[in-house]
Parts: sequence; structure tokens; C-alpha cells
Amino acid sequence: MSDQTLSVVSFGWEITNLHDNGADVYFPVQRDMIFQWLDVDVATMLTSLPSSAGFLEVLCTGAVGRGGPPKFGPAPQAYLETPDSTNFGSIATENPEGLSVGIGPTTPGQDGFFATILKAFAPSTGAASSASRHVHTEPDLVLRRGDYLGFHMDHAGVQVDGEMQVVIGYARL
Repeated sequence: MSDQTLSVVSFGWEITNLHDNGADVYFPVQRDMIFQWLDVDVATMLTSLPSSAGFLEVLCTGAVGRGGPPKFGPAPQAYLETPDSTNFGSIATENPEGLSVGIGPTTPGQDGFFATILKAFAPSTGAASSASRHVHTEPDLVLRRGDYLGFHMDHAGVQVDGEMQVVIGYARL
């Protein structure tokens, strides 16, 4: 029997002194459901004036851990690691100019539902150096009891605080 009433949950988390490292939060799914939509606001803020001008970059992702907690990469970034999708092959490039191209991972990951990056330039004065973004997505994923939702932030560059506010719309199965 299906209960198609839309429900909404929300939470927020923050990493202070995010500096060339990362962290994750995750939680279990308690009932079978359809993960219908996701709204995420992410933002950065300088924690102090930079010793020299430079870029800041914060990668933010979300993924499902099927049947248990998600897998995490090594420190210091601790990326969410999604399993390779068996529905797609390896990623290829067309690069006639010999540009430096980084790909990671080399095969699309299964059940990632959110990925965005915040980039900004921080002058030595710190003026106008914060970055923020709102993301809305509709993953329409079936989640089963025992799955987990995981969220990640990691950083490179000028030291910042990172914050993520998450709102999830779902319907129980």
C-alpha cells in the first residue's frame, strides 16, 4: 500500500576552519520511500583575512549508501565514494589541443544525487570573497529501509567556513 502524501525533512550543518580537508554527515533511511526532490543552500565565509590573495573552492556532494552507510575516501578530503555504475562505461575525452584534463572518478558513480562546487577569489582585503549557491534537483530515487543519505563538503585554497542547509521532499511507499 502506498502513502503518496508528500513529506518534508530538513537539516543543516557547518564545518568551521575548513582548510584543505573535508567532512561528511550521513543518516539512515527508516522507511521505504521515493526521494522526490532536494533543495540545498551552500555557502562559504572567510574565517580571517588571507595571508595572500587566492582562490577558494568547496566541493559539495550527496549520495545514497545502499544497504548501509556510504563509503568514504581517505583523509584529508574524505570524499563520498559511490560505486561504479554498471549501466555506463568509462568516461573518455576528446582533447585535440592537449589540455590538462582531470576526470574523477573515471566511471560514473551510481546513486549520487547532488554535486556542486563553490569558487571565489579572495583578495588580501577579503572583499567580496564569499560564495554561495542554491541547488534544486528531483532525483526521484527509490530509497529502502537500511539505505543511507550522505552529504559531503571539502575545500582547497583560502581558509573558510562552509555551511549546507538541506530540505528533502519524499513520499512513503
